[in-house]
Amino acid sequence: MSRLFELFTQAWSPPSNPKTSFKGKNVIVTGSNTGLGFEAALKFVGNDASLVILAVRDLKKGDHAKSLIEERTGKKDRVEVWQLDMNSYDSIQDFANRASTLDHLDVAVFNAGVFMPTFEESTYGWEQTLQINTLSTAMLGLLLLPKLKASKTESNLPVLEIVTSGNYQRVVNSDKLLEAEDLLRLYNNSKDYKASVAYVGSKLLVMYVMRTLALLAKSSTSPDGQPDVVVTSVCPGGAASDLARGYRGSAAKIYRAIFFSLFLRTTEQGARSLVSGVTLGEEAHGKFWQHDILKM
Repeated sequence: MSRLFELFTQAWSPPSNPKTSFKGKNVIVTGSNTGLGFEAALKFVGNDASLVILAVRDLKKGDHAKSLIEERTGKKDRVEVWQLDMNSYDSIQDFANRASTLDHLDVAVFNAGVFMPTFEESTYGWEQTLQINTLSTAMLGLLLLPKLKASKTESNLPVLEIVTSGNYQRVVNSDKLLEAEDLLRLYNNSKDYKASVAYVGSKLLVMYVMRTLALLAKSSTSPDGQPDVVVTSVCPGGAASDLARGYRGSAAKIYRAIFFSLFLRTTEQGARSLVSGVTLGEEAHGKFWQHDILKM
C-alpha cells in the first residue's frame, strides 16, 4: 500500500514545466517517436532549440512524430529523424558517426528503453532489458562523449542525460546479489526471470554507467577537474507511457486504463523532468534529478 500511496502522491504533484530557452542548441533525444521521448522533443522544439534529432528505430514512426511536433509547435525545419536501433551495435556506431558531423552537439537525452515481460536474448547473447537499457546505453554514451566534449565553449557546457528510474534504489540486497562476482551475468539468467527485477536491475547498472561517464567527462586541463560535459541522470516518475507495451490482451488493457489514470503522471508531465534535468548546469554532474530535487 505504501508504494501505491507514493505513486498516487507523485501523480497528483507533477514537476514544474521548464521554460528555459534552447535557442542555438542541437539536441538528440533517443526513443522519441512516442511517450516521454516524444513529449521531451516537443518541449525542446517549443522552447526554440535550433535542431532536435529524433533518434528512433522505425523511421516511418519517427516521420509521423516529426509531423506532429511541427504541427503542434508551428515550427518547421527544426526536427530531423535519424535511425538508431539500440539492439544493434552497428546502428549505434553509425548513429554516433553521423552525430560527429554536426557543427556542435549540446544536449543528448538517452531515453530509449524497454521493459520485457519475458526473457528474450539479444543478438549479442544478453537479456534484452540488460542489453538496451544498460549495455547499449553505455556504448552510445562512450561514442557521443567526444563530440559533446568538442562542443564545449565558454558560454556552453554540453549535457548528456540518462533517463533512469528511482526504483533502482529498490534493488534488494540479497546474498545472491552481494556475493555475485559478475552482476551482468547475474541479470542474464533465464531461470526464474522476473520482468520487474530485470528492469530495476538494468536501471541500477545504468547508474554506474552514468557515474563512469561522469568521470570520463572531466576536463584534463582543469585543475579542479571540472567537467567538459555535464553527465547526469533523471527519473520522470511513474508515467503513463507505453514502456510495458509487451503486455497484451484485454485484461492488461483494462488494468492499464485504471492504473494509469489513478497512479501515473501523463507523459507530458514526466517529460518535464527530462527537459529541466538538462538545465541544471555543473551542479548536476554525476547526480540524479527526481521530482524537482537534485540528489546524490
